[in-house]
Amino acid sequence: MGKQKLVDPFINLQLELRLPKVQIIIFQITLNIINNNYSITMMRNLISKTKNLIVDLNDNLPFIGMPLAIGWNIFHRFKFIIEKKILELIGQLKYDINKLDFDKISYVNPQKIQYYLRDGFKKGDTYSRIKRGKWDQQKKSFEDLPVYQAFKQRFSEGKKWDEIKYFQNVQNDISNGMIRWGCKNKDEWAKKLSGVEDLYSKIKKNSSKLKNELSSSKELYEKLEISTILDDIIINIGRDGQLLLVDGEFGLSLAKAIDLPEIPTKIKVRHKKWMSFKEKLSYFSRHNMFYQKVTHIDLQDFPFKYGDERFFLIKENLSISKGTLLDIGTNLGYFCHKMEDEGFDCYGVEENLYYVYFLKKLRKAENKKFKIIPKSIFKYYQSREPVFDVVLALFIFHHFLKRKNTYLNLIKFLNRLKVKEMFFGAHNPRELQNIRGYINYTPDQFVNFILENSCLNKAELIWEMKSGRCIYKLSS
Repeated sequence: MGKQKLVDPFINLQLELRLPKVQIIIFQITLNIINNNYSITMMRNLISKTKNLIVDLNDNLPFIGMPLAIGWNIFHRFKFIIEKKILELIGQLKYDINKLDFDKISYVNPQKIQYYLRDGFKKGDTYSRIKRGKWDQQKKSFEDLPVYQAFKQRFSEGKKWDEIKYFQNVQNDISNGMIRWGCKNKDEWAKKLSGVEDLYSKIKKNSSKLKNELSSSKELYEKLEISTILDDIIINIGRDGQLLLVDGEFGLSLAKAIDLPEIPTKIKVRHKKWMSFKEKLSYFSRHNMFYQKVTHIDLQDFPFKYGDERFFLIKENLSISKGTLLDIGTNLGYFCHKMEDEGFDCYGVEENLYYVYFLKKLRKAENKKFKIIPKSIFKYYQSREPVFDVVLALFIFHHFLKRKNTYLNLIKFLNRLKVKEMFFGAHNPRELQNIRGYINYTPDQFVNFILENSCLNKAELIWEMKSGRCIYKLSS
């Protein structure tokens, strides 16, 4: 029975993709290896030890180690290409399509919906929830819609309703017996506009306090009767993960114009290529730690170590409202996504090829512009000055204490770094007790080490975690 369960998915895959039998057998053998956690552990340990040996040789005997290091880099990239394809195939087999909740309401920042689909999808249509084809390439810019421009004229330019041609036309259509935006007569239209004005006034008067409540409390939408004003906002997800409006132009235009932090939406259709990416990320998440949650609304179910608390902590303690920000060890880019929303020009350093691959896909999915540095922070800044307004070094520097060469490189980096503020995450020294590292610091010692070797001279403890880890704000 065990063998039958393992073979069946590959038979189905062969029939679906029409792959040669030899290729299916290779994939089957690969799955056997990957499913054996003991084999994975042994392989990873062997690869890690080999890498450390090459690094030692490169440091102490460069004439021997350098050629090996070059060969290792070539091998590592070739290995990544092969494993990425395997990851895609295994993801397709392992992902449970039945766990998708097609009636789930997802709350999303309206500014993330930048495109709409004019044709091919109607509110009441029934069709495949996962759809192939080029339908998502027919997207158009949402800001070109007349209704969005009309709301901008009302709330950004201060024009009155009867001064805006678009709303004049809507009222004329209703007077002629048409149903526009759910309104059958002038009274219903007037009541809808009155509700819009009331909502705008409440948000404007309560400002940031109300926005914070809106982003964290769904009940407040009912209290302010937002759901009756916005109507249903339906979106599709294209091949690259971009959110494409299908229905709800009026509500989304209003939400954008009055700067609502989040709005309720429903996902109607996902592109097949997006699902393929989601399957890969799902399988990858089972064997790799996501330190922060993924920001995309369709990827909220993956496990992660930290929630939003670190972001809000840093945001509250920032003395700078805009500028350049460097995130060292960016993982899947949580802080780059969030800080770009706050107005920062972000740079994410990540040398793990898998995280870089997913990082680029997620950046495109959410229409972000932050720069990705796919290499070691030391290699990247060998030939350029690291100059930033803010640096995030959250629980990453202690990895550089394990070896003498990375410890010395950290000192060189700190000596050259020009920064106004750094948010530094200090490890618990017990984490390195069982590792034969070069040096180990307590949080206070680590902070003093950074102050002694950088342009920073002030330190403030802003969070002490139950695990013994700490976050400091360092400034000059």
